[in-house]
Amino acid sequence: LAHFRENMNELTGKYYRTEEFIDYKADVEQPLPMIYQSGYLTIKDYDMRRNTFLLDFPNNEVKNGFLTAIATSYLQPKKRVEGWIFDMLDALEAGEPDTLRTLFTSFLSSIPYTMRRKDDERERERYFQYTFYLILRLISVYTVYVEKQQSHGRVDCVFETPQYVYIFEFKLDGTADEALRQIEEKGYALEYVSDARTLYKIGASFSSETGTIGEWKTV
Repeated sequence: LAHFRENMNELTGKYYRTEEFIDYKADVEQPLPMIYQSGYLTIKDYDMRRNTFLLDFPNNEVKNGFLTAIATSYLQPKKRVEGWIFDMLDALEAGEPDTLRTLFTSFLSSIPYTMRRKDDERERERYFQYTFYLILRLISVYTVYVEKQQSHGRVDCVFETPQYVYIFEFKLDGTADEALRQIEEKGYALEYVSDARTLYKIGASFSSETGTIGEWKTV
């Protein structure tokens, strides 16, 4: 995946023709057939009209194990990924957005500079998007929506626990105020107006220079 610059969020949950994933040959530079043949992806649905198959993880256990391995290899953090995930879950369950900021910041800071250094804007954006995709997908014991589509736009992330709802908007080299303003202007929280759970709206900026959280505001 690193060699071919493929992202798991760009491969899973999509329909493919048979020839795109069944045949694996060592000289074909495509990771999808290898991942499918290894058993990490399975056929979830079939579109008879287009003769295409929906590929995705067979279950959460396989997904979490695979993404943990990918995150460890891709990000190479100094922190143990599994331990960090448990700390994040504890903070989510306790309704502690300030602790979430500390955990996000420390984990991102533990990623070596050589891993996050990107020379052009497109690669910085790609690294930013994939890093947060991996992190947010790893914390998926509760309902989590990444790039959740709503009537007025697509929110970066929504976490739902039995007691709390967290709406996240991240900005690369932007400001936390810009992120919060987008949450308000796009009405990302409207569907939770009648929800009895405590709602946190979190705007955060990611600095491509430092490789970690720049600003973080919660309302």
